[in-house]
Amino acid sequence: MMNRWLSDMLATLNVALAFMITFLGGIVGSQWANTHDRNALVGIIIGALTGFVIAASICGTLATFMLIENHLRNLRALAEEDFRRSRKQ
Repeated sequence: MMNRWLSDMLATLNVALAFMITFLGGIVGSQWANTHDRNALVGIIIGALTGFVIAASICGTLATFMLIENHLRNLRALAEEDFRRSRKQ
């Protein structure tokens, strides 16, 4: 029960982390643009896109692992149900 709760919490934090990485990428891009005398909007867009790619790589990998875990949990439940049915016969 506790493991399931922790897994669900990790999924929620994963989404928040992805948004935070993307947002911080935009801030870093804005700072970069200001220090290099560039247009701040271009820096924000480039930084946010870079942050999005980083977030997709890190958080996407973690989300894939969580999806695999969920599928394995469902397969185990189906196997246990089939086993119980076969024992009743």
